[in-house]
Amino acid sequence: MNQSILDKLNDHFSGSDTVAYGKGKIITLANQEPENISFLVEGTVEQYDITPEGNKITVNLFKPPAFFPMSWAINRTPNTYFYAAMTDVKIKQANPDKTVVFLQSNTDVLFDLLSRVYKGTDALLQRLVLAASGVASNRLIFELLIEAHRLGVHMDTTEKTVKIRHSNLAARSGLARETVSRELHKLEKANLISLTKQGIVFDVKQLEKRLDFSI
Repeated sequence: MNQSILDKLNDHFSGSDTVAYGKGKIITLANQEPENISFLVEGTVEQYDITPEGNKITVNLFKPPAFFPMSWAINRTPNTYFYAAMTDVKIKQANPDKTVVFLQSNTDVLFDLLSRVYKGTDALLQRLVLAASGVASNRLIFELLIEAHRLGVHMDTTEKTVKIRHSNLAARSGLARETVSRELHKLEKANLISLTKQGIVFDVKQLEKRLDFSI
């Protein structure tokens, strides 16, 4: 996102105070109509659902300068997801109707939002394809690549470290936590990743080649 677009967003959301949420706190409940659009200033927010069996499925992750939930604001689609702070977060808020008018009046901001929506849609479609394949290692590798792309720490030109709990990988991949642990150790044995105290270290290009998919 270029500075001009960021300046416009900061200006649009400048009318509200910054609200802080501690790690794990719910920002918006599922099946609850939000009062405002939230603009993420700091931290990471997780969008997820709970299956009838009680399993948590992660749908999306937001990092600054994301704003949500836009499907509800634009289409008035009922909100069926939880939004929660994965880390300590800070957000600002704005009226949904005014935010839609703001987007209509600022096509550069709208185009940037559309671009990010398409990237997210492509990732969701790839996740569906991998889920249908039934290959646990591929589903896990995909989530590692997504995490590296969004939040990974560079070690060198292609190697990254991601710090993520096995339970979070399970929620995102739709795999059991035990399966995630087992597959991670298989990947380590195959010299595709290293499990360290700092996190999971791997060469992004090597995993992309294994998956035949680039994020």
